[in-house]
Amino acid sequence: MLRRSAFVTFAGLASLGAVVSARRAAAADDLKTVRVLTVPSDGSKSVLYAQKANLFRKHGIQANIAPMGSGAAIFAAVLGGSADFGAGNLFAVFSAYAHGVPLRIVAPLAVYTSDHADTFLLVGKDSAIRSAADLNGKILGTNDVNDISSLSTRAWMDSHGGDGKSLRMIELKALEQVASLEAGRIDCAALKPPYLTVALNSGKFRELGKPLDAIAPHFLLSCLVATVDYIAKNPDIVAAFAAGLAEAARYTNANQASTIDLVAAFSGQDPALLGGGVRSISAESIALPDVQRPLDFAVKYGLIDKPFDASAVLAATSHVDVRTGM
Repeated sequence: MLRRSAFVTFAGLASLGAVVSARRAAAADDLKTVRVLTVPSDGSKSVLYAQKANLFRKHGIQANIAPMGSGAAIFAAVLGGSADFGAGNLFAVFSAYAHGVPLRIVAPLAVYTSDHADTFLLVGKDSAIRSAADLNGKILGTNDVNDISSLSTRAWMDSHGGDGKSLRMIELKALEQVASLEAGRIDCAALKPPYLTVALNSGKFRELGKPLDAIAPHFLLSCLVATVDYIAKNPDIVAAFAAGLAEAARYTNANQASTIDLVAAFSGQDPALLGGGVRSISAESIALPDVQRPLDFAVKYGLIDKPFDASAVLAATSHVDVRTGM
């Protein structure tokens, strides 16, 4: 646990990136090419916008961005050298670090905040389940029994009068979860857009709670990583990449509607469905407590065996601006 509040931003990276971009702007041929993999979801919009608006080029980078279906596959590609930067969720980073995998966070991607929740625990509209205690012994449909939705649902039950350990789980794809919930084969599912939007628009389901609140009301949800070796050998490229992404995040948060077609084209989602659902929030910086709180949660619920300081998963470069206060 943190004894004092700590704040970590990538302002230092952005500052260095501005210097780097100024030196490179005059020579387009001097652009450094980076390979970026990301899950085709709304959470990737800051990466997509940085490319579209030439913000990466402004900072001396030519980014080749490609979609990949899972964070695990992305991390494997980064480790194998077929990508320089890869997107993944924070809990996967914790697990990787705990197992000695040399990946570090180089930039934030998306944040979760309770007042703009994009994940809800759903039950059938006419279900007798009205409280966390009513879920005792029931069945949750989930992508993975150890993913963030599953663990947070158990924690949400524990914090609202239920017994999370009693919850049974069946691994299903998101669309299968919706169908199984409607058919009564499962009792609940924690969904996010676009599947959450589809389910709620059908009128067949209702919200029971916000499971991610059990982790923290505000925390870093996803990020971009690179290998320790790549970071050490390319600090200027890492700095420039983070700078372009930070600039894009500020824009996408202030102009959500303008990114609908961009995300839809990359992810294959229906633009109307995407625009009608809850949009993700791009992370503009990293506050260390927003990494430490979910890390403490991951320890408590057995995702990793022992605690460590959250700063250990951040890129160890001199460009990270660390400020501590009372």
